[in-house]
Amino acid sequence: MIIRPSLDLPAVVRKSLEAYCAGDPVTLSQGFDQRAQCLVQFDPKLGQRIGLKQPSEPVLADGALGIMDFYASEFAAFEVTYLEVQSAMRAGRDVAAVCEWGVRLRGSGLMVAGRCHNIWTLDSQGRKIIEGRSVCKIITPEWDKPIN
Repeated sequence: MIIRPSLDLPAVVRKSLEAYCAGDPVTLSQGFDQRAQCLVQFDPKLGQRIGLKQPSEPVLADGALGIMDFYASEFAAFEVTYLEVQSAMRAGRDVAAVCEWGVRLRGSGLMVAGRCHNIWTLDSQGRKIIEGRSVCKIITPEWDKPIN
């Protein structure tokens, strides 16, 4: 994982990103408040490949336990091969970051790269994430086309 030290990332976000890279849904969910919400909109083609029931619809996970279950199902579908935080900024309790990532789909071994635009809202003490929103898009060209 690549996170530049100069980026304005609170410790709770940094630790959650490290847990994401390690495929550790338990540690990742510990960064979220018990009543937190996490909303993720995937590229529909990726959503279909990782087994989402409605790949075009955003996924909403409620509470730390629901968020842990959501990420556990993600890690069952793919292995994170890298994560790079391209940019990050903080304004009040909101933290915005653009992340690029690579995953290997467990079923096919296919490797794809993507980019997510994230906004995390912290609690008043800045120790827990109370809301996370992400929009994730595949950036690997022609990744869903068969090779001749």
